[in-house]
Amino acid sequence: MKKRMAIMAAISGLMFLSVLGVAQTADEIIDQMENVFQVNVDDERGVLATMVLENEYAGGVSSEYTLAVFELTEFETTRPEDADETSHVLMYFLGGDEDGSIFLLKTPEDETLDSQMWLYLPALGVTKELVSDTDQAGSFAGSSMSYGDLGGTSDLRDDYTATILREETMDVDGESFDVWVLDLSAKPDANPDYDRVLLWVSKEDYLSLRMESYNSSDALESTMEFLVLGEFEGDRVPEVIQTANLEDGTSTTVTVSGMRRPDAPLTLELFDPTSLGELDPSAYGF
Repeated sequence: MKKRMAIMAAISGLMFLSVLGVAQTADEIIDQMENVFQVNVDDERGVLATMVLENEYAGGVSSEYTLAVFELTEFETTRPEDADETSHVLMYFLGGDEDGSIFLLKTPEDETLDSQMWLYLPALGVTKELVSDTDQAGSFAGSSMSYGDLGGTSDLRDDYTATILREETMDVDGESFDVWVLDLSAKPDANPDYDRVLLWVSKEDYLSLRMESYNSSDALESTMEFLVLGEFEGDRVPEVIQTANLEDGTSTTVTVSGMRRPDAPLTLELFDPTSLGELDPSAYGF
């Protein structure tokens, strides 16, 4: 299976900023960028949010989905400190034809372990694990993102050789950011989804504000960028994200709102794939 660059942290991650020192090389910038979204080990309550996906297709057709998002990070003390976290994410479809459907994702920080994904189908009352490449390549909620995009992880330094292409200024929702533009080229022995990636990384807080992905012919295949930034518990977080698949003409705008702590800590039982049909999102304020 090809490794995928995770975008889950940009969409519904637990966001606790941790910037250490001043990066000077491309590799150091990547190290800081990949550590931007940190979970405070002293606070394991979890996070709730509402997510709206607005999809636009070639020919002017569109679709929209609203999801209740639950996220909890588990700290496993028996594993090495640099790989002891496992992120649990549950997305519950609210209303429409997909009402009650659930996407469940379990992603270990240890990159030697694969993410696990499940899809609960209320009409059938069954939960299907998405194991094969074909299953994981399926479009998530009709968007320009696949299930694998949400669940995949990749160590950029393992897969790519990175250089600083240039430094410039970019605008996000009327705010100016000084950024590094990183040029990442796939290493000969690696097998990432894209042969070349450009990243626009904020010098102030190492947020990756834009990404462009290219194929072996150096043709642009997909983009992702932050359109609006907000704050959660004092840290900068993306509120509106836009992704585009230039191959099929699909674009998706993701809006995250109402990010909050639950009244009572979330538990691992909530993320049990065998009991997804029992979840009542109204009990959590959705």
